[in-house]
Amino acid sequence: MRPLILAKYHFASLWNWRTSYLGRFIEPVAYLLFLASALGSHLQEVAGGYGRFVLTGLVCLLSFRSATSSMSDVSNDRKWGVFAIYCMTGGGVLGYLVSVVLFAAAVFLGQLVLLVSCGLLVFGEAASSIDHVLRTAGIGLLLVAGWTGIGAAVGASVQSYSTRDLLVTVTALPVILAAPLFYPIDDSSGFVRHIAAVNPLTYQVDWLRDSSASAITYSVLWAAGSLLLAFFMLRGAERVSAER
Repeated sequence: MRPLILAKYHFASLWNWRTSYLGRFIEPVAYLLFLASALGSHLQEVAGGYGRFVLTGLVCLLSFRSATSSMSDVSNDRKWGVFAIYCMTGGGVLGYLVSVVLFAAAVFLGQLVLLVSCGLLVFGEAASSIDHVLRTAGIGLLLVAGWTGIGAAVGASVQSYSTRDLLVTVTALPVILAAPLFYPIDDSSGFVRHIAAVNPLTYQVDWLRDSSASAITYSVLWAAGSLLLAFFMLRGAERVSAER
């Protein structure tokens, strides 16, 4: 029960820092209303319809964003002694990591409900179906678990706020824009295609759009590998960081 108790405090932070978390719910809706709706009139020829294409792209974006929030949560928990207190009272690294993943998964599901609702308003019923939403949510949760693990690993190893901020600034836009989230990139220039070839989101959004069992297998491997990395990074990290 310890991970659930700690997860409760993560949810409390959601309310305490509600103005900051509000942006996480506004961002995907803003992309949908202003960018996707504008591109939709030019990309109707996308297989399966542009509405469904962009919705899965935005789900992939949400999963990627969970890395930033988990990085911040883990860094703050180590900075202010939450991680140390949890371990001193009998909790372990695995339980702590589970609490972070549970919180990230709950936020993702809330974002997904809001996103699908807005998607139906903008693109109509062709944007999604019950089966599509459930399957997207399942694979999306695996992607969220993986990106949460990546964020936790960074939060456990990088003790400088400025360095973490630089990592987010440098990687966020190239990772998001050099992947087929909002538009196909098959005919893009060589520069973009080279970045896309090493971009995890390029492959992850394909897993979301793929109906084969291999997509689920790859998603499970991604989640397991990333969480394993986070576990070892947290286990080897100081319980209280030197950051002040």
